[in-house]
Amino acid sequence: MLQPPPLLTAVFRLAAYAACLGACICLALTYGVLMSGSYFPKADVFNMIWPVPAAAGALAGTALMTLRPKGLTLLRRVGLIASALLIVLAFPYAQLRPHPDTLPPRSETGDALRLVTFNLWNLNRDPDAAITFLREGDFDLVFLQETGGALQHVPASLQDAYPHQVRCPWGATLISRLPVLDQGCDEYRTVPIAFMQIDYQGAPLRLTSTHFARPTRPDLYQYHRERLSALIAAQSEHSQILAGDFNTAEKGFSMRALTQALAPLRRVTHGLRTWPSKRLIPLPMLGIDHIWISDGLCASQTGAAPDAGSDHRPVFTLVE
Repeated sequence: MLQPPPLLTAVFRLAAYAACLGACICLALTYGVLMSGSYFPKADVFNMIWPVPAAAGALAGTALMTLRPKGLTLLRRVGLIASALLIVLAFPYAQLRPHPDTLPPRSETGDALRLVTFNLWNLNRDPDAAITFLREGDFDLVFLQETGGALQHVPASLQDAYPHQVRCPWGATLISRLPVLDQGCDEYRTVPIAFMQIDYQGAPLRLTSTHFARPTRPDLYQYHRERLSALIAAQSEHSQILAGDFNTAEKGFSMRALTQALAPLRRVTHGLRTWPSKRLIPLPMLGIDHIWISDGLCASQTGAAPDAGSDHRPVFTLVE
């Protein structure tokens, strides 16, 4: 059996050595960026986009498993553990659990509120599909975002089905088939918020539709979070439902901070893929559209509906 030339063997060993070192450096940088998300919201975006660290772990792990240069045994083992950890940590956020994608039936008693939150997207590919979905969905409450531009007509076209409507700056909108006690926008007009108050089972129920800035604009994102937290706290004597596009996925430090800011409201949207819908990639990858409810309310049959022309999937639930 012919032996490879010594020079070729040396080159291969050097390449394997460099590749293993590079894989370990890549892992160190990945962990550094992920952990820095605690201090830098822009870096936290990499925590939210779970395929990025998972792909880094898979590529680095493959290199470390395949290439075994002498003298790097301990470093390889540490790198393999770090690679596996990146992949394992992504599993809960890969959202592999099945969720309903068909709308739940109406409550037999009529006590449950059938609601949906839907970012219509200013560049909606098929506004008629969005209108049909909302009309045929026969919801009690609809929380909308991005109802500006070419979509300004959408709420008005649904006036017969949802006669009670409030539309606020930046496209935050609420439409309801139920009578409304009060409605309005953020008094300072600085945050995309629309609110309504309805009577539910003999008590006031506060409804809020919102659209957060992206975490890549950290100052505005933090202001939106703080302002919404103050508005939620000001209505703490009432039961509340908050829904919208939070531009915040489940994995990351931003979601932890948001959960603390919105307490005692609790999020009922877990493991849903809502964005991007049929844009760049075939299936949604991240869950950034959420519903939060007060203690004393219960949500069931929460899911993401099929594509309706937007780059977001509608999110629905039953609340009682």
